[in-house]
Amino acid sequence: MIDPLTKVHSLNAFEEKLLACKSPKLFLVDIKQFKTINLEHGDEGGNFVLCAFSMTLSRFAKANEMELFRIKDDKFALLMDMPFELTKMERIIFALCDTVQQMRYAYQDQNINVDVHIGISFDHFEPLEKAQKALLVAKAEAQPFVTYSEFANILMSENEEAMKVMIENAIENEQIVLHFQSIVDRDEQPLYYEALLRLAYHQTLQSPKLFFKIAKERNLYDPLFESIANTVDDLSVQKSLTLALNLSSEDLINQSRVDFLKCALAEKNIVLEIQYEKNTPLELLCIALNELKNEGLIIALDNVDNANLITLFPDGLIDIVKVRGDMIRNLSLDESILLKCKTIVELCKHKKIQTVATQLNSQATLEVARSLDFDLYQGYIFEQPHTLA
Repeated sequence: MIDPLTKVHSLNAFEEKLLACKSPKLFLVDIKQFKTINLEHGDEGGNFVLCAFSMTLSRFAKANEMELFRIKDDKFALLMDMPFELTKMERIIFALCDTVQQMRYAYQDQNINVDVHIGISFDHFEPLEKAQKALLVAKAEAQPFVTYSEFANILMSENEEAMKVMIENAIENEQIVLHFQSIVDRDEQPLYYEALLRLAYHQTLQSPKLFFKIAKERNLYDPLFESIANTVDDLSVQKSLTLALNLSSEDLINQSRVDFLKCALAEKNIVLEIQYEKNTPLELLCIALNELKNEGLIIALDNVDNANLITLFPDGLIDIVKVRGDMIRNLSLDESILLKCKTIVELCKHKKIQTVATQLNSQATLEVARSLDFDLYQGYIFEQPHTLA
């Protein structure tokens, strides 16, 4: 039972396989605005994208012991049969998000950009229906993925009071979990550990971006922000480790948040990893970063994809530059990306800024990153995210 267009397993094959699964783990992947692609490039262009996209997913499925099915139109299912294991599910979810993020396919001298939403179900009872519901929430909330759970159900109900209670309970009941992943030097010795937020709900994982978005909309973001910062600070002291806290540039143009960080983290072994957003007033951001740096904090610029971004900041303000993960993953595949990374590394060396090659998942990519003389390295090839308990 093969889909005649994409040559992957069909919906009938999926239904038959699902009946035999004891512990199905289902990832429903849907192309954003596929109708627009069809309108702009015709049926032939749309079919080309579907075939190219199915090949991308097929490679991912093979690498992760999954099976791929075309459910309908631009909707595909990745299925595996295994007991729930938090670390493995986390790795697969984020690897899948990385794989399908901002894809580009060349068609008749044009580039067709493709992005997706993902709905996930870990439930053995009606997994397809539950993944469909999670997919609807991902679309409605503009999130890369959503896992079916009580969390997703409450979002679909649009019950404001229930959402508020859910977020408050998640904070109080420690369902917001911090995992950590090391950033290592050339000798593979840890220099510091990045805190990665995870929202755990009864054997499900949710996108932290979605949780932050909902918290901001309901004026619950600041308690969450302060709780996470205090947890990172406490762990840094308890474990005698340098830890990194992820922040948006939006966080740092809020003076009350900057004052809180200065008070809570001054002279601590903390790295602040900042992702710059273009709509953030640069002058205000630099003032905030300078205040924090004067309190003894280390400043890292995260998700950097071009050298020009680094030149926007005054010399001496940035200590570390982390190059965007999808660029690193494609180092050995794309000559233009290789040249971009080389330019970033050379500029940073001139400015005495350390560089980090992120999302390293293969030995081949690591070797290329080493040849470019990155200072630091991060990825699953060294370790999976873990707690510091």
